[in-house]
Amino acid sequence: MDQPRLWDRSNQMPPGREFEVYHFVDTAAQPVFYHNHPHYEIFFYLQGHSRIVVEGLDFQPGRGDVLIYPPGIMHRNIHLDTDIPYERFYFFARREFLQAISAADYDIPATIERMTRNDQYYFHVEEEDLRQLIALTDEVIEASEDRRPEAKLINRSRMSILLVRALSMMTSRGALPQSEYSRGMSQLIQYINRHAMEPLSLDDLANAFYSSKYYILREFKKYTGISIHQYLIIRRVLIAQELIRQGVKPKDASSQCGFSDYSSFYRAFKARVGVSPEQYRQSAGK
Repeated sequence: MDQPRLWDRSNQMPPGREFEVYHFVDTAAQPVFYHNHPHYEIFFYLQGHSRIVVEGLDFQPGRGDVLIYPPGIMHRNIHLDTDIPYERFYFFARREFLQAISAADYDIPATIERMTRNDQYYFHVEEEDLRQLIALTDEVIEASEDRRPEAKLINRSRMSILLVRALSMMTSRGALPQSEYSRGMSQLIQYINRHAMEPLSLDDLANAFYSSKYYILREFKKYTGISIHQYLIIRRVLIAQELIRQGVKPKDASSQCGFSDYSSFYRAFKARVGVSPEQYRQSAGK
């Protein structure tokens, strides 16, 4: 089989773009720590030897497996053998773009949220379908180099077809279960998620899981690539963003999402989101 053509593009969502598409092969994959995006990601695994952690759930993907990450969903790829080539393709898309290409009887963000309800993030597409999606993906990537207005409009239509076709292929089989690799760590992360808005100490976690707090600290960092303290701040800022979008004032959101004082919340929020809580409130209102 011929190798797919690859384009050298930065691994991020550029400002002002509605969507971005990537297809990469790495021969020495770098560590990816637990992170989230403010946009949607649909990730297709082609080859490699990895585990993928999503909100404390653990998956061992193979060729044709797909993961969906709605905005704010924490995830990480753990490379188990960096000598094996790591190939994947994936889409980033903003909610506004997905709404714009939706129809009255097919709301794409609502479809994705139904698919990922009850922690169902992991899907699979058959080889024939996968090859079609790879070809469409490479076509969108190649066409994105043409910056003419009419070419951009045509490529926007290609991306709409690619997204809808991918979602249709994935929903035909339903979600797959997680692996049993690290159910204990999955339970710890889910416990932190449930109690993130409360005062939560290492002693509380050690007592809840009948374990040494030093063991919990070490294993959590090994599993996610970040500390429990860093994770808790990220989770609380995500909760605050949702509260502010719902109309809660920033100062009230600060106390509701678990921060002890507004100055700490302000610093953490601006560091994570890039704007102050009040600026975020104003932009959310618009």
